[in-house]
Amino acid sequence: MSENLIIPIQSSWRQVTCWWSRQPWSPNPLLRASDRFEALLRIVAVLAVVVAVPVAGALGTAAYTDSARQINAENAAKHSVTAVLTEDSTESAAHEFQAHVRWDDNGRAGAAVVPVRRSLQVGDHATVWLGQDGAPTTEPRPSAAAAMTGIGVGATVLGSTWFVGWCLVHGARWLLDARRNARWAHEWRQLSRPIREDRQ
Repeated sequence: MSENLIIPIQSSWRQVTCWWSRQPWSPNPLLRASDRFEALLRIVAVLAVVVAVPVAGALGTAAYTDSARQINAENAAKHSVTAVLTEDSTESAAHEFQAHVRWDDNGRAGAAVVPVRRSLQVGDHATVWLGQDGAPTTEPRPSAAAAMTGIGVGATVLGSTWFVGWCLVHGARWLLDARRNARWAHEWRQLSRPIREDRQ
């Protein structure tokens, strides 16, 4: 049983030692400058991703607060009235049904063409939302819209940071690999030249 325990420990220690030898602070003489730069870039990318989590949360919370305040202010300026259709509902060019309606808002008469349900006919009632100026406006937005705004901002910031970090790391790796391959090819040509001369 002790032998079975020693083998995983030695394997794990070997992996840790191998990982440590590839880090930019390692004194390993076989570690090239490009290797150190790539390892350092990976560390910076990981730190940026970690820092992006609370930043995205803070920005999402701020967006939610601003959106909730705006929605509450807009909804507070709206009120509904019961209107009567003066014509059957018809389909508009935008594939929405609308009709001409009339209403009385505390002694103030009004009339307009507003969106209605498809099945409404002349004499049916429909709810119309009015703004402070007494003109028809959109329905109040639900409070959940503020939460969706906050989640969208946070997710966008976090996703963008991760995507940029991924692009930087993989882009730098591709460029460094191309540079390493070109250097290897050059050194191989320099090495193979004296061998061909000796054979001649």
